[in-house]
Amino acid sequence: MKQLVVLVIVYAFSGTSCRRSAYDSRGMTRLVNTDHLLGTLYQPATMAASGAAVGTVWIYSEPDASGGYKLVADADEGYTCVDDVSRAGLFLLREADLSTNADKQDKLQKMTRFVLEMQSSTGYFYNFLWPDKTINTTFRTSTNTANWWSWRALWLLSEAYPYFRRSDAPFAATIQAATNRLVNVMLRDFGTKPKEVISVQGVSVPAWLPYGSGADQAAIMLLGLNNVYAQTASAPVLTLLEQLAEGMLLMQQGGRQTYPYGAFLSFENNWHAYGNDQAYALLTVGKALNKPAWIAAARCEVESFYPYLLKQGFLESFSVRQSGGALTVLRQSGYAQIAYGIRPMIWATLALYDQTNDPKLLDQARQLTRWFIGQNVAHALMYDKASGRGFDGISSPAHVSRNAGAESTIEALLAIQAAEKHGFNK
Repeated sequence: MKQLVVLVIVYAFSGTSCRRSAYDSRGMTRLVNTDHLLGTLYQPATMAASGAAVGTVWIYSEPDASGGYKLVADADEGYTCVDDVSRAGLFLLREADLSTNADKQDKLQKMTRFVLEMQSSTGYFYNFLWPDKTINTTFRTSTNTANWWSWRALWLLSEAYPYFRRSDAPFAATIQAATNRLVNVMLRDFGTKPKEVISVQGVSVPAWLPYGSGADQAAIMLLGLNNVYAQTASAPVLTLLEQLAEGMLLMQQGGRQTYPYGAFLSFENNWHAYGNDQAYALLTVGKALNKPAWIAAARCEVESFYPYLLKQGFLESFSVRQSGGALTVLRQSGYAQIAYGIRPMIWATLALYDQTNDPKLLDQARQLTRWFIGQNVAHALMYDKASGRGFDGISSPAHVSRNAGAESTIEALLAIQAAEKHGFNK
């Protein structure tokens, strides 16, 4: 990823206007701008095998010589993937004007169709599509396995189902059938795993989550399965939800006054900022299923670990070792800092605020969100509301990437969208 020095650009959450100003239902100028996502990265396509009309989102986008942005494919993976298209669909489902915006409705339908087309006969999903519109079935980040993209597909399909059930019953039935196929293999592969615990660098971790102790992946599974359970109550699904949450709770380390201050490790003895949706998932599903212990654990991370990260100027990752009664740091990295590492904290903080109405949490969410508008170690704008671009990351206090690909743009928009709904554009 090319890294370029950027100028210091900071603006406040205010009424400043932007190009093609959009307005929410209360008539206020929006911070969310979908120009880059829906106007540049989004591309309609026709699947080579089925001829289905789908919507795709280009993974990589780089500055070009003309001052604009060009789309870039990857030689090993392809040009679009279930991971990013699913997140774009989740963003559209949260847009207040979806019910009246025909363009967003059309793009949501086509992106959901793309995800459906990527399901394999096993029930799991392939991830990447080649530029010739054939599916990449062989590369390690694209195979039809129990992995991130399958869980993200579940999350999108389970949220899209009730929307399309109201507007397109046959399409909703197709979504439900695909969801059921996936859930059945998840129950088969994870529902009967023994609750074994192993030790990694002296840290006790579960062995029944994805890849043994993948609490980060389990969080996405939890969110999707919770939607499925809300739509059709099922004892096996509930059992799996409880098993996943139990494993995630085991990955929490430290406490309110003890390092690492209630952080949920991501995998084995490692924590990384990207995809750290454990607190958000436990808050969301804990509320839905009336699980106070899940909410309390998530609250500890939000109220103790996130303030620690703010004081540190954020971190990218760390690993720990348990020796005697003490947890010590083996390795710690501050970079790269990316939108995908900041958005989960914003979502979790706002979810806890919605449950408690504690104004300190609203202030914390504002502090976290300001990372996107220059209050970061590089003093760099990481979301440009004039173009709708989310920039790829900060690699040092002096360097950021000005690339604006799918993940950084979508994660930025998801963060800003949530901030808007809590009045941050006032």
